[in-house]
Amino acid sequence: MGFRGLLASLIGSLSLLSACSLDSFRVKEPAIAKIAPESPESSPGTTGTPGCLSMLNEYCDSLYQPGVEGNLIIQKKKGGSLRVLQGKTLNGFRQVFVEFARSKLRNRRHLPPDLQLILNAHQYFERLEQLLNRTPFERMTLMDRVEAHEEESGISHTWDLAIRDTLIIRMSRRFREYAQTPADLQPPEVIHAERMERKVLLAQISSAIWKDHPNWKKVQSTFEALRKKTLTLIDSLPIALEIRKEWKERITSVRLVLPGSLPEIIDRDCSTTMMNAYYYTPLNVITVCAGDFNSEEILPTLAHELSHALDNDRSLYIFFKNSQISRELEDFNRNLCSPRAPSVSCDRWKEFKEKSPDLISKLGSYRPNLPELQRCLKKDSETETASTESIRRIASSTVRDTIRELAAEDAFIRLTQEKLPLKNGRKVENPSHMNPCHFLQTHWNDEELDSELSLLTAFTAEYRCSTESDSAVRLEKSIRSTQTLFEGLVEGMIRSEGELSERKAMIAEGFSSSPSERFADFIGSRLIAAQLEESASLWDRRMTFLAGNSWQCPGPSLSQAFPKESAVLRRYLLNAHTDGQDRRKESFSQPLRQVLGCEKDFEWKECTLNGNVRDGF
Repeated sequence: MGFRGLLASLIGSLSLLSACSLDSFRVKEPAIAKIAPESPESSPGTTGTPGCLSMLNEYCDSLYQPGVEGNLIIQKKKGGSLRVLQGKTLNGFRQVFVEFARSKLRNRRHLPPDLQLILNAHQYFERLEQLLNRTPFERMTLMDRVEAHEEESGISHTWDLAIRDTLIIRMSRRFREYAQTPADLQPPEVIHAERMERKVLLAQISSAIWKDHPNWKKVQSTFEALRKKTLTLIDSLPIALEIRKEWKERITSVRLVLPGSLPEIIDRDCSTTMMNAYYYTPLNVITVCAGDFNSEEILPTLAHELSHALDNDRSLYIFFKNSQISRELEDFNRNLCSPRAPSVSCDRWKEFKEKSPDLISKLGSYRPNLPELQRCLKKDSETETASTESIRRIASSTVRDTIRELAAEDAFIRLTQEKLPLKNGRKVENPSHMNPCHFLQTHWNDEELDSELSLLTAFTAEYRCSTESDSAVRLEKSIRSTQTLFEGLVEGMIRSEGELSERKAMIAEGFSSSPSERFADFIGSRLIAAQLEESASLWDRRMTFLAGNSWQCPGPSLSQAFPKESAVLRRYLLNAHTDGQDRRKESFSQPLRQVLGCEKDFEWKECTLNGNVRDGF
């Protein structure tokens, strides 16, 4: 029996879990397909080695067949199970929403006390529990459906209002006249403080909901196991000693953080039901969204994100951040953003501008690690070499767009005025006066070299050192001078990035193709293989891999129904990831095929560490 027959027989004879109770909250679950290992001790496919791509495709087909519809529990041979919950309950809730709601109910006492008081006053938790137990859709009357929709919207609105009310109370404690002042009359420093307090509150909520969740604990343990496995794998790779040392340092320094727990990267969707994961290059942190770690096996996702710490984008960030021009701009930024009176040495600023062309030219010394591999992994291998004129045009357009966006926010005026007017005509002190960090609510160590903070740092220094008496002329000359400086800086950065640049303009015009996503797949697949080798059961290895790739099973859709036509359209999209079936093929590196015991049943140019195209390293 081949793998298709195996899955068909297992799904055909699956045992269905009827409405079940998890914890103390009863939710009307759909029947969840439950797959048990085949009875012989040998693993699936013993009557014939399955094709790797066919195995994944057939798994995806089975995951969304009638009666399963995205919800599957796979029993492992060596104990435990793998839960894939990407569908809905009988009463119409996404499984990831149900887990988010349950976690709110379980951890209500760990939420911020001031938020709890407001939620309790609106009987939020009782209403939420009742909502989870609403009548299944198939038994709803028209009025049931209308009432269910109204209650679902009302509960969601109550949650958002409670967050807003909590924020109002907190701000009123910090600022005496806050409650008596309309939003459009709040002073700038209050608006700034409110934005920061909101980020803090959302981070507190996310931490309270997920901190001790068993699925998050599994993410943590899997991450640490993968980190150790990565360090071991790096030692075995045929790469130069200096690259090996650098990569090990990077892996050691990566942090895993709860989704939504850092105010700097707060994302409400990621901390609730989003199925995704992120590596934040400037912060060197990984987060796995709640919808992801509550819906599938997390090993492949973590392996991919951890591998991003070694990619070319991270290498470029470190190189630019450590460059002399970055260090000198950082020094100006430190003085301008000082908690004491901000200042800048105009003689030093003049000297910096004079030598900036030489500092920018030094950016050309960048060399990517394993350049042959990086070129092999470019999503689009047919890139053209950008001319000097093209690079200058793209750099100029990039800087002009940034300045245009900042001008639309009145950033330059808000930075240069000691007092700002309110809607009632009253003028108040400007807390962001000549302080770009305060204005943008960020600091130098969290930003990239060509960021808005970097540009506003240069503008502020230029403006402070201007001798022009006319304020409007002074503003215009300072903006133009900053624009000229940054056009040169971005041009130098683009030259360093070259054919591997991830800038959308460079990609859109066919001058570059970033290898970073394919690189993360390349390294990540080898990490998965190394981790799966620890399992003696071929069944468990295969099922762990399949359950962890459930995100590659989008379910019934236009792209699934019309794959050839969809492949044509995807060529016009600026997506750094390989698409569709190609992404599935890329999942199966030679080491992974070996550990899964499956055959290569597809054509694919597989890159190696030395840049050649063949199987394996």
